[in-house]
Amino acid sequence: MIGKLFECEADKNKKYYRLIQTTKEYRDGKRFPIDKVVVADKAIDLNATESMKMGGFCVSTYNYVFRWLIRGDTLCEVKIPADSKFFKTVSDNDVYVCEKMILTNPQKIDDNFAMKLYKISTLNEISYFRAMTACAICGYINTALKVYEDKVNPSNIDVAISEFEGFCKRREEEHYGKNTFEMENVKILYNKLKELKNRE
Repeated sequence: MIGKLFECEADKNKKYYRLIQTTKEYRDGKRFPIDKVVVADKAIDLNATESMKMGGFCVSTYNYVFRWLIRGDTLCEVKIPADSKFFKTVSDNDVYVCEKMILTNPQKIDDNFAMKLYKISTLNEISYFRAMTACAICGYINTALKVYEDKVNPSNIDVAISEFEGFCKRREEEHYGKNTFEMENVKILYNKLKELKNRE
């Protein structure tokens, strides 16, 4: 362990991925160039006790990308420059943090691609509920409903609803856009969850 949030230095030679926004700007107006070295605004702080204060850029591995679809509309492969600091965090969702990165091979996410990422994913139950909600918010409703069918059942419906509602509220606090609960795909998923709950 290296501090509370970091496990160890990471292998720069493995394949990593990051979601980026391309159809709308980030709140700070940032744009990520392709095939160029990008340097984080904040250096990695190994003494950080909150994930928002870790610094650097977060990246992940292919079988965990499904958890992070809310973060962007385009999936990029990530190369870690030799002179960049790079650490594995303690996250259950295979999160790594680097100070420099090169984004390459951008691929636009749609419902079919989201479904592909779901089928190869290896997340825990809570993360699947959050990813399911993210898919509804992002418009990948077929994928969202597939996760619902596969992962939600009477024994975990209360947890699924709690995670769904919490995820939507956090998106609103982050000013994601319009009222999340008013989005048509979100309503469809929410109704499915409530219908299952009401069968009890």
